[in-house]
Amino acid sequence: MRIAARRVERVATRASVNIVLVMGLGLGGKTFERRESGVTKLKLVAAIVSVAALATVALSCQSEEPKEEVIFVDLNWDSAFIQTHMASLIVEHGYGYPTSKVPGDTVRIFPALQSGSAHVAMETWVTNAQEAYDKAQAEGYMVRAGDNLQDNWQGWVVPQYVKDANPGLVSIADIEQYKDLFATAETGDKARFVTCIPGWGCEEINAAKFESYDMLDYLYPFNPGSQEAMFADLVSTYNRGEPWLGYLWNPSPPALGLDLYVLEEPEYSEECWDTTHACAYPVADIGIVAAASLRERAPELMEFFGSYEFTSEDLAPIMNWMSETDEGPEAGAVWYLLNQDGWKSAVPAEVAEKVTTALSG
Repeated sequence: MRIAARRVERVATRASVNIVLVMGLGLGGKTFERRESGVTKLKLVAAIVSVAALATVALSCQSEEPKEEVIFVDLNWDSAFIQTHMASLIVEHGYGYPTSKVPGDTVRIFPALQSGSAHVAMETWVTNAQEAYDKAQAEGYMVRAGDNLQDNWQGWVVPQYVKDANPGLVSIADIEQYKDLFATAETGDKARFVTCIPGWGCEEINAAKFESYDMLDYLYPFNPGSQEAMFADLVSTYNRGEPWLGYLWNPSPPALGLDLYVLEEPEYSEECWDTTHACAYPVADIGIVAAASLRERAPELMEFFGSYEFTSEDLAPIMNWMSETDEGPEAGAVWYLLNQDGWKSAVPAEVAEKVTTALSG
C-alpha cells in the first residue's frame, strides 16, 4: 500500500487539542477531525511518526536504481559452457544483477570486452592468446579478475592402446615413422591429425608447430569444425580400438574419461614459445577476465571472481552426471550448484542461500 502523509495540522487550546489529519490512504482524500485528550495526543503523534517512516521507506525503495546487466562471453567448449552458466546463475540470483550471454571463443573475447558487448569471460586460456591478453591489459579496458583450472594440460595424444602396441611411438618426432598407422583413404600416405577448432588459439599454435617441425610432408591436418565433432571423432575411434592422433586438452570429457598417452615434445621454454612453438605446450595460464568498468560498478562481483576456484576434479562429477543423464552443460551447471558445496566458499552465505533457493523452486 502506498502511503503519503499530505498535511498535519495541530491546533492547541487550554482544555484540549484539536488534531486534524489529512492522509492519502486510499480513502478518497477525506478529512477526519477528532478532539482528543493530551494522552491520546501522544499516541497520535507516535502514529504520525510511524506513517512518516513507512512513507520514507516506500519512497526509498521506489527510488533505488536497478542494477546494470552483466554480459558473459559464452565460450564454446564444455568446461567453459558449464562455468559461464554457473557464474551467471550466481550473479543473477545471488547478487541481483540481470545477466545475458553472447557467443564467443578465445579470439573474440578481447574485442567483446573492448567494445562493451561483453563484461566477463570465465575461462580464458591466456597462454593461447598471450599477445591479445597483454595488449588488452596495457590498454586498460580489461582486468584479470581471478584464476581458473590450474590443473590443466594440452598436447598431442594417441590412445594408450596404440602406444602399447607401438612402443617406439614416444614423441612427435616418431610420427613420421608411424605415419601409415594413422593414414586414411582421405589422407593418402599422410598421417591424419585432428587439430584444433577454428577461432581457438591452439589452432594457430598447432599450425606453427606443423611448420616448425617440418611435418606437412607426412602429416594431414584435419579440422573437425567443432568441439562436439572432435570428441565424437575421438570417442568413436577409441571405442572401435583403432588408431587416433590429434590435439586434446584437459579438462575435457575425453581427457577425463579415456586412457590416453601424451606424445613427448622438446621441453617448453619462453624463447621457444615466443618464436617457433617447436616445444611442449606449457601448463596454461587460465584466468577469469573482466571489463575494467566492473571494478567500479560491481565490486562485489569482482570479489566473487577473485575468490572463485574450479578444477578438473570439480568438473569430473558434472561430466559424469551429464553422461549418465544425457543432459547438457546448462543442466550440469544447475546440478553442480544444487549438489556440490565447493562453490559456496567463494560467496557470502546469504548469496549461496539465495542461489539454492532460486534453483530449487
